[in-house]
Amino acid sequence: NMNVSILSALAWGGVLAAGVLWGGGALVAHGLMAQGMSPASLALARFALGLPLLWWWHAAQRGAGGRWRALPLRHRMLVAGSGVAMALNVTCWFAAIALMGATLPTVISICCAPLFVAGVSVLRGYERASWRLGVALVLALCGVVLIVRPASGWVLPAGHALGVGLSLASAALQAGGVLANARMPAAVSPVSASAWGMTAAALAMALVVLPQGLTWPVGTMGWLGVAYTGVVTTSVAYLLFAWGSRRITPTAAGLGILVEPLATALLAAWLLSQPLAPLQWAGAALMGAALALMASADTYRSKASTMPRNGMLNQ
Repeated sequence: NMNVSILSALAWGGVLAAGVLWGGGALVAHGLMAQGMSPASLALARFALGLPLLWWWHAAQRGAGGRWRALPLRHRMLVAGSGVAMALNVTCWFAAIALMGATLPTVISICCAPLFVAGVSVLRGYERASWRLGVALVLALCGVVLIVRPASGWVLPAGHALGVGLSLASAALQAGGVLANARMPAAVSPVSASAWGMTAAALAMALVVLPQGLTWPVGTMGWLGVAYTGVVTTSVAYLLFAWGSRRITPTAAGLGILVEPLATALLAAWLLSQPLAPLQWAGAALMGAALALMASADTYRSKASTMPRNGMLNQ
């Protein structure tokens, strides 16, 4: 009906908006790291600086604290686990970049995550396999590869085997975050889940970064960039994703994340005068076709059909 169509469109809008914000944040992060800020310090800043806004939103919800205290321990662990998965995902991705450069780890992580999500979702009975799902996955993954492929091609440096393993670990952790959001209990609002999950992510990143020593942004623009990555590309983007991903199937949410490299490429072409090559435009077209194919399917999940604890799909 009309209400379901509107809610489905809003859910897709939330997931895609999160991907666009993450894509823009990648450009800001690249600039900050080029100025000397370490990737791990930037990741910690992303999670930590976004917390005040999330906790303010959490406190503004009537009865949010009571609902959280009433949750069973396993549900609290699910929320915390999604945050730790976010932190470890970033850590593995940065470690792979240090070994292989930026392009291949990004391709592996972004492309494999939806495959992991789809595989687990189908095997566990969260959603049914279909020709539409398979075609959309193939189109989207081909599109991502074309978008991020350097004009000079890819060269595998020494240590690439470990880099591939870390990239696959990053993809698996990202998939775990998507599936955790899909299984989040309805009693936990997206704001509360994001606040607690981001707190767990910040603590996990602190354990990784503090022994190495922090690096700091340079100048006023550097601090503004860090604040942007914390508030906009972390708090707002993760909240949008948490809200939208609960209302569409896990594979649809995983495919929605693939808009991130498209957004990065388009923003780089617009803001940095880095025009897209013909193959990148072809990749963008494939991506659009994949997302349109999934969006036209029945991917909406009402609260009544939220992923059940026993893993079986609600009828």
